[in-house]
Amino acid sequence: MKAVEITRSARRASRLIATGLVVMMVLCVIPVSALTVLPHWHSFASVANDAGVKYNLDSTEYGGPNNTYYMKFDGGGLNALHITTDTGVPNGQVTNSTLATGTFYVSDTGGRGYDDDIILMFATNATLSSDFSIEINASGYQWEATTEEPTSHAYQAGALQETFWQGDFVYGPQIYKPCNVSNYPIFYGQNMADTENTFQIMFIDLNVGVLGLNSTLEGNGMAQVDYKIGNFTGFGAFDANAWCLHSNQGQGISWTNRVEGTGSSGYTVSIS
Repeated sequence: MKAVEITRSARRASRLIATGLVVMMVLCVIPVSALTVLPHWHSFASVANDAGVKYNLDSTEYGGPNNTYYMKFDGGGLNALHITTDTGVPNGQVTNSTLATGTFYVSDTGGRGYDDDIILMFATNATLSSDFSIEINASGYQWEATTEEPTSHAYQAGALQETFWQGDFVYGPQIYKPCNVSNYPIFYGQNMADTENTFQIMFIDLNVGVLGLNSTLEGNGMAQVDYKIGNFTGFGAFDANAWCLHSNQGQGISWTNRVEGTGSSGYTVSIS
């Protein structure tokens, strides 16, 4: 079992350097923090949120670093979770946007019927400027994760309202995303033979879960993601990951949206 973690203090130091908030009194060369390649499964990943992970339980359960999620992915994990731009289309679709702002949703059509927490992944192969930013506003249902299906939950608009920066990309360079399948694409249509087209990655805890398909709930029980990207030219891809405390796959992250073949869904941006 390989533990992979970049400390939040290291990320904050990188952010300060990148945004010019550190004033150097002497002329010197500042080394850029290296990214860390994340294995496709059985690894521990930190999130870019200032508050850290919503559920800090995986380190104790699996013996990994504090304040991380365990990318378990022992089972299937590619059929239940989807990204969609329409709450009436829960199976989702592949969206390629040219807009720096937009909205999409994360849905679950699996038999379990819920995910305790959604962790967004944003990956880019672009060369980022020091003033790059991505603002995420997430809304959805919250509850306290237990070993039972949630029966008491509350909708929270703006459950996450946070801006992320160049220094929050701590994983990569790599061409795949975490998944139960090795070398699995980051986005639909990716040429996996092009090993030079590498991506840097950040994870963002949305602080909300997904409650399956329920038309009586706000947004059909989905998690809503509003994004705004600033000072960015190039290509980026969003992926969704789901964490559960109790499931037939055990505790941890074992689900992500499919981006190969029938049933694929995803959301990319190309900004010029």
